[in-house]
Amino acid sequence: MAMSRAFLLAFAASASATAIVTSGEVLMAGRQEPAASVFTAAQATAGKAQYAKHCASCHMPDLSGNGEISALAGPMFMETWGPRTTKQFFDYISAAMPYGQPSLTTEAYTEITAYILQTNGAVAGESALGAATAVPIGGLMASTPPGGP
Repeated sequence: MAMSRAFLLAFAASASATAIVTSGEVLMAGRQEPAASVFTAAQATAGKAQYAKHCASCHMPDLSGNGEISALAGPMFMETWGPRTTKQFFDYISAAMPYGQPSLTTEAYTEITAYILQTNGAVAGESALGAATAVPIGGLMASTPPGGP
């Protein structure tokens, strides 16, 4: 009986250690790693200037929008655009913005898109954003955006 009890204790200790290691692996595996970046820092920097010139008058300098104009940063933006792709967002803004007169270059629209993604928590990398880049926006976010929850 003492041998059975010792065996059970050893087995329980071993199982607990395995569970801790396994749960550590699960936690690490459960962490959502951000997707590879789809824009460069240079694109986001240029996009900030393009945004200030072409978008800020309606969507506000801080991308917060106003009562009638949608926000381009924060929870409302992510609720609307998070499940959609970068291509869907690019296609929308290049067809509809600036409101009533979509007139910017493809490069300007990609730069503005990069800036908006960065403002929402995506991280710049080595790959340049293009008009055909199509990745889910929500999967790009590596962090809570500045000033976010």
